[in-house]
Amino acid sequence: MMALGREFRRLRLQRGWSLQRLATESGISVAGIQKIERGNTNPSLQTAVSLSDALGQPLPDLVTAARDAIRSVTMVHGSPQAIPDTAVDLSGAIGDRAMRAEILSLSPKKSVEKELKKAPLFIYVLEGSVSLQFPNGRFEHLRTQDAIHLLDEVPTRIENSVGRRSLLLCVSDLRN
Repeated sequence: MMALGREFRRLRLQRGWSLQRLATESGISVAGIQKIERGNTNPSLQTAVSLSDALGQPLPDLVTAARDAIRSVTMVHGSPQAIPDTAVDLSGAIGDRAMRAEILSLSPKKSVEKELKKAPLFIYVLEGSVSLQFPNGRFEHLRTQDAIHLLDEVPTRIENSVGRRSLLLCVSDLRN
């Protein structure tokens, strides 16, 4: 049902509709639509029909699209127990991928001076603390549970600034 909620949201956004517009067109409250789109609640059959009618898409087509989206997900497992100062590719077995995910492990007080994959790039600090240096000299400091989404530039140097290992999840968008 979460996939169906995401499909309702995708269609609403594709049409450029606000939640209020869909609520007006369907007769479903904004709060109800939000809960469905987030997957917090399952819509009744009547609610699902009302939303699909308002969006101009037959409900069976929406259910099929939602089921296809679930089937297209590939789970890849990697280990954060990486050798220090290396990156472990979490998505190496997937051909024709749109995203690249890797765990970067840095030993205490060590740095890597390599440009990560091209932007856009998302970095999430799983543990530790790091400093990112960019080509223009700018620095960003991130600690455990911090994240940064880089749209235009990527760091040329990543330094572990603490006395223990730091782990980063780095996700690059490979699409053009």
